[in-house]
Amino acid sequence: MAAVAGLTSVAALFSAEEAGSRPADTGAVVLLAAAAASLLLRRRRPRAALSGAIGLTLVYLVLDYPGGPELPVLMVALYSVAAAGQRWETVFVVLLFGGGGALYRAVVERESFLEIALSVALLVLAFLLGDGVATRRRLRAEVRERLRAAAVEKELEAQARVSGERIRIAQELHDVLAHTITTMTVQAGVAADLMSDRPGQARHSLTTLRASGREAMAELRATIAVLRSGLEEPTRHAAPGLAQLDHLVRGVEEAGLPVDLAICGQRRELPAAVELTAYRMVQEALTNVMRHARATRATVRVHVGRSAVEVTVEDDGSGRADAPEHRGSGLLGLAERARALGGVLTAGNRPGGGFLVQATLPAPAADR
Repeated sequence: MAAVAGLTSVAALFSAEEAGSRPADTGAVVLLAAAAASLLLRRRRPRAALSGAIGLTLVYLVLDYPGGPELPVLMVALYSVAAAGQRWETVFVVLLFGGGGALYRAVVERESFLEIALSVALLVLAFLLGDGVATRRRLRAEVRERLRAAAVEKELEAQARVSGERIRIAQELHDVLAHTITTMTVQAGVAADLMSDRPGQARHSLTTLRASGREAMAELRATIAVLRSGLEEPTRHAAPGLAQLDHLVRGVEEAGLPVDLAICGQRRELPAAVELTAYRMVQEALTNVMRHARATRATVRVHVGRSAVEVTVEDDGSGRADAPEHRGSGLLGLAERARALGGVLTAGNRPGGGFLVQATLPAPAADR
């Protein structure tokens, strides 16, 4: 572009005619060529290119060479500065150089209004073209930045989903393994105590222990299958629910803890997530009773209401000295599960002794 501007200016020099001006000579060619050469800096240092073009043009005009051939160089210089985003500097130059030059040419040179207006219009046009290019560049940069920010946000969301899935897997595996291992440990202890005196009962405990292991493996496979599927809502066939509470209670009773189970309220279909959470709450609570409470009996009550499911598990044991301030990770995980469904879970020592776990899980009945 610098070469094109220089050649255009030199070509215009030899065709320019202005009364009273010096004829075109080598000096004029050198000045215009030097002004065009300053445009070589326009990409890295557009201000320096504009300053050089203006300075050499002023020398050209002061030496009284014909006006007009300098315009191509000035237009490229103004365009370059405006395209670089230096809008106000370009406006200042256009007003100063274009306005001042127009006033000088009108008052001193007595040039026609049409010639002056054409020269100023060309400078303004160069500024507008450069400013338009700068605006498009800013818009493209803004779009790229927004796309980059969107990509970063998408990556963060993906990482959050992965973290959430890991937590969900950990909760599910904790609930399954903690209950099963506790039950099997109790059954193994009973079998060891009865092995010498009552081998029949010991054999029954070992048989129950083997059945518990098989059931645990089946539930682990079903749980992992649900987690691998990536479903937000667990399927009813793969995940346990209220219908499996009888079987859960029988396993706890075979381990030596009598349990009273009562499921009452409306008989209706519940969301699979609510059923699974209620089941896990009962499972975790009974596991804690067998581990810590030294209880002789536990009570499980599940009430299915029109808008919520209420789960209560209590025992007659010694309670927990650190409750409710220092709960185990199992109860904390269950509280998180309840909050994720919009419900609430509370746990603490009973006033009359023992430990109480209560949860309310929203489950509005479908309107018919």
